[in-house]
Amino acid sequence: MPRSPSLVFVTASFVGLSAVLAGGLGYITLNDRVAAYQENALSVAVQTRLRGAQIGFSSALFREWEGLQAIAGKVNSADPGPLTQALDLSVGSGDTISWAGYAGNDGIVRTASNGLLVGKSVASRPWFQQGLQGDFAGDVHEAVLLASLLPYRGEEPPRFLDLASPIKGADGTVAGVLGYHLNYDWAARVLKETAAALDVDLFLVNVNGDAVIATDGGQYHSPDLASFRTARTGAAGVNLETWPDGRSYFTAVLPELGYRDLPRFGWSMIARIDSSKLAEPNRQFSTNLMWSLGLFGLLLLLLTTVFLVVFIRPFGLLADNARRIADGEDTYPFESHRTRELSMIGAAIAKLQAGNAKSHDLR
Repeated sequence: MPRSPSLVFVTASFVGLSAVLAGGLGYITLNDRVAAYQENALSVAVQTRLRGAQIGFSSALFREWEGLQAIAGKVNSADPGPLTQALDLSVGSGDTISWAGYAGNDGIVRTASNGLLVGKSVASRPWFQQGLQGDFAGDVHEAVLLASLLPYRGEEPPRFLDLASPIKGADGTVAGVLGYHLNYDWAARVLKETAAALDVDLFLVNVNGDAVIATDGGQYHSPDLASFRTARTGAAGVNLETWPDGRSYFTAVLPELGYRDLPRFGWSMIARIDSSKLAEPNRQFSTNLMWSLGLFGLLLLLLTTVFLVVFIRPFGLLADNARRIADGEDTYPFESHRTRELSMIGAAIAKLQAGNAKSHDLR
């Protein structure tokens, strides 16, 4: 007849198996929930940082727009000559504004910073044409008329962002346009500093889906990315996507928001955070969780051992005592009051032993 397992073995096996199952299930569940929480937190973080970056960049552009509006309020279309000093001061070293000038409604530049383009026609330039219709903000473009007049570093000619506002004459009709050429390098530097401060990569995307400014230094011309497709439509969105560098990023897209009375450039802004930023926190959490489960396992082992010795082992001793009495050995009945059941079984065996002894004496 095969030997049955002891109660100690059965109890220890049950506790051990339960602990392994509970620990494994708890580890998987907690890891999954923490990973989901961290993904959601990173998604919220990239959206929040994007909104901050958008407001910060828009406010920097708005400061220059305020300067243009301040000068526009002083323009005398009949005699724009005295405006030259204000235009020179607004340009300064040229780090932010590369050129500022006023052109009459015929497109001829009447006055400008450092005298550049005075007497030249800008009638074909978009900033002038749009400026005749109303306040205007123009996308990035290379210098055309100023390419040979402005100093620049490197091999590429200077690039500008345009701001323009119509100037009305005494009769209330548009007499000309006041325009600013903002330095593209200044705008790129502002966005890069903002990105570094917020620990994200930022991208200004125009209506064609091209990155006007990319703070990671890359060139992006309508890439096949969900974020750029969303930006091209002027919508908002959040994605986890793989970029051309093969890495996955959490990306958020915001359409251009109005900032006070700053004209809109037609840009959307994208922010991205490398999804690998989740790896280290997940690794740390998993390691800490394993140590915690290991400590819990040791404590459970200690408590189980104590439980087996104090409450389960007496049943084995009681069973052995009952076997000895059944075999006719003159053994003192085992007594244990650690549980009510042990006391009842021990008392019952003692009574049976006493009854057997009386029957034997009567014979």
